Amino acid sequence: MQGDNSNFFYTMDSYEEGRLKNVFWADARSRALYKEFGDALTFDSTYLTNKYDMPFAAFVGVNHHGQSTLFGCGLISNEDTETYI
Repeated sequence: MQGDNSNFFYTMDSYEEGRLKNVFWADARSRALYKEFGDALTFDSTYLTNKYDMPFAAFVGVNHHGQSTLFGCGLISNEDTETYI
């Protein structure tokens, strides 16, 4: 997907046995909005509400109209400090 759209970004890592550990992605629009309005952002993770029992993390900011805007999101294996760095 990143090859089809150079402005789409994703990164992921997996456990040694190949099982997904963490994935983060941001599309072109989200990346542009982050550049413009990324001075402050909020981060929220839902707790194990998907079929993979992985927290879903949304990175959200506010634009010049006071509207929430999505900067990126991901699925994470756990919520320790190392995961967020």
